[in-house]
Amino acid sequence: MNYLIFFSQYIYYYLTSTTKHGVHSPFVFKLLEEAIQTKKFYYNGSKKNSALISRLLSHFNPKSIIEIGSHNLSEKSMIYHNYFPNIKNSLIDLIYIHKSNTETLKKALKYMHNNSVLVLNNIHQTKEEWKFIQNHSKVNVSINLFYIGLIFLREEQEEQHFTIRF
Repeated sequence: MNYLIFFSQYIYYYLTSTTKHGVHSPFVFKLLEEAIQTKKFYYNGSKKNSALISRLLSHFNPKSIIEIGSHNLSEKSMIYHNYFPNIKNSLIDLIYIHKSNTETLKKALKYMHNNSVLVLNNIHQTKEEWKFIQNHSKVNVSINLFYIGLIFLREEQEEQHFTIRF
């Protein structure tokens, strides 16, 4: 990717993003306080995105976790699948997709429940897919952290999309 385009995308993100003080959703504010913008140390503090995934795992304490597309997260806590047909017919608590496409996102939504988390990597490189998932009728909450996007299907919450400085 051209560094000038990447830099301009990041500048736009930074100028349009907000901090936790601009968030009026109790669910998202608590998530920011306890997992995203916390100063707590977690076992994988070397890389920012990996540390965020570790904090999300600690915060949500998912019983079922699926990683689609790569094998770079904690092997101890991940059930690795290259694609969705390998997954049994059950709902998943946390889905991490390394490189998304529209078809993969549609399938991921089928395995999500009200308290599931969908984590998408490199959302600034897959803008069309990010817009698709944000505008999907099942999605009520999305959080854009520039490199990573979080998707929630919280039926009890009104539809809100956040761009948070991370």
